[in-house]
Amino acid sequence: MPRLPIQRPRSGTARNSPQGVTRFCNGTAIPCLRRQSPQHRLLRAARRPPHCRADSGADPEFARPAVGCMTNPYLAVIAIVLGVAVLQVGNGLFGAFLPIRMSQDGAQATLVGLVVTGHAAGFLVGCLTVPLLIAAFGHIRAFAVFAAATAAATLAFAIDPNARLWIALRIVTGFCSAGLFTVAESWLNDMTPSSARGRVVSFYMLFNKMAFAGGQLLLLSGDVAGFAFFMIASACYSLSLVPVALNTAASPKAPRVAAFSAAELVRIAPAGTVGCFVAGLVNTAVLNIAPVYLGGIGESTDNIAWLLASMQIGSLLLQWPLGWLSDRIDRRIVIAIASGAVTLASLAIAVLGDVGPGLLVALFALWGGFGLSIYAICIAHANDFVDRSEVVRLSSGLLLAWAAGSVIGPTMATLLMDALGPAMLFFYAAAVSAALTGFVLWRMTKRAARPASEREPFVNLPATSPALAELDPRGPSRESGV
Repeated sequence: MPRLPIQRPRSGTARNSPQGVTRFCNGTAIPCLRRQSPQHRLLRAARRPPHCRADSGADPEFARPAVGCMTNPYLAVIAIVLGVAVLQVGNGLFGAFLPIRMSQDGAQATLVGLVVTGHAAGFLVGCLTVPLLIAAFGHIRAFAVFAAATAAATLAFAIDPNARLWIALRIVTGFCSAGLFTVAESWLNDMTPSSARGRVVSFYMLFNKMAFAGGQLLLLSGDVAGFAFFMIASACYSLSLVPVALNTAASPKAPRVAAFSAAELVRIAPAGTVGCFVAGLVNTAVLNIAPVYLGGIGESTDNIAWLLASMQIGSLLLQWPLGWLSDRIDRRIVIAIASGAVTLASLAIAVLGDVGPGLLVALFALWGGFGLSIYAICIAHANDFVDRSEVVRLSSGLLLAWAAGSVIGPTMATLLMDALGPAMLFFYAAAVSAALTGFVLWRMTKRAARPASEREPFVNLPATSPALAELDPRGPSRESGV
């Protein structure tokens, strides 16, 4: 018997039936007896694009769509971005305040370096282990635990200025920092369609930099001798939970730790790997120990705040022009230019000393513009030599290389400062940056650059967590898998 063709009513049409009015979904022959029936919800969930679907681990009948299915990608991620911005205000304030407070209390530079190293070590361990905790407890619970622990540890610094206690507390805050960024950035990745990744990364980075600089400028509002800044920083960490807790998106899948080994990284991109390691050695030391150097040459707390913020502003102004240039010429030339500029700026700061706030602000802005751009350009260079499917593993491995440098750099620099004087911070930065310049120029004689037509565009990817690597637009598309 021949099959009769199925008449497909127009979308939204209805027909009388014994059960009442039967509606047909989107021009199909599938009836929906009730708009809120389980069958209708399952049908709608199946038709959502991949980035709009709820967590695969949730019951699809009751799961909510991800906020990422909003037309405007910025509105989709604004709650997470605001939460991280509040977190960065606390990081900027506390990272600038603690070295100043320790110096004024008579701590040696080496002790400050060990405290900074504690934070970097906690961050490195967190990058490796936090995804397991998120998988066990879920994103919102993990974020709440990390935010509460960071806030409590920040207040605990005010209990007793004991060196061992402060190093231990900084290890805790570093571990929790890795956790907070991993949770937030895996959520960003889940809510962002592949077509909007580049825009969302730029939007996220702009808020990050501005919030961090704003936190440093909060030093203008009070006296570092009291307890107010401990409480303000703690409040920022607590308040960062509010926008995240109010976020209505379904929880994403737990991030996975997948990274190339050190040997594989060196084989794929020697210049990029060494550049990321050197960025950790130099940037972490200068950003966190510069308040000690500036206090040692007689700068006021207000001037220190402006000088530190100028480094972030400089990076905002120069990072994109340097990235644009690296898309058009051999990226290693741009890395060599940036590290050479850091060498010259470091020598100028170390030799000139207290030459007045105007010139110092300009030098610090140039230092930040070039120095804080090296990491992202090195990642872009390394990405030129891998397939899209390997971008996440590569970026995660390079982040760990940066974190390893961050553990070593502050202690090395402060040992030199205690032995030979405060200016050794920038002589150290100049020497290491000059070595990077020489290494990159040597590598240019060993391997030809990839043609510009075969390279992906530069992306300003920060060193925050392995989860952000999945948001890299150079990586595989979630919708197509390639």
